[in-house]
Amino acid sequence: MFFFWAVIFGTLVGWLGSLVMRTRTSEGILIDIAAGILGAIPMAALLGNDATLDSSLASGLGALVAVGLVTFVRNRLRPS
Repeated sequence: MFFFWAVIFGTLVGWLGSLVMRTRTSEGILIDIAAGILGAIPMAALLGNDATLDSSLASGLGALVAVGLVTFVRNRLRPS
């Protein structure tokens, strides 16, 4: 069950991260959503249990960290 919630919360946090970071291209939004999902699944597996709230909080935290990391790397690689 944690996998389902991790994907849902990872997608939502990735999408919200792309709105907050003002990602203007469709590739950027898709990368943020993918990073959210890929960050949410391991965190929900490590920190969450079968309880919905624990898995939701852990997946949200993992997705937030992953989207922040992707945004940081994207901004550092942007040509001046």
